[in-house]
Amino acid sequence: MTKRLGDDFKALQQEAMAIPEVREYLQSFSVIIGDIVYARRMQLNLSQKELAEKADTIQARISMIEKASGNVSQDVLDRVFRVLQLQDIHVSFNEEAATLAN
Repeated sequence: MTKRLGDDFKALQQEAMAIPEVREYLQSFSVIIGDIVYARRMQLNLSQKELAEKADTIQARISMIEKASGNVSQDVLDRVFRVLQLQDIHVSFNEEAATLAN
């Protein structure tokens, strides 16, 4: 069986998700928001600097959002989301996990 591009990464992801602390971090709000901003920025072919200029912020703040580090104000997130045209995000809930937590 030949390996396809990305197989090693998928295996690493599965191993990482088996660690509760890593899974909790990767499923955190800030990481999910960072992933959404990064993916949409890539779709629009914008650099962090270009996005920052359009959202009236600085490149370091865009980096913070994408890395899920530091505190970013709701105002900055609103402007970034507006520029990226991210107004219709669908959320799903893991009902089984919610039941187990209670």
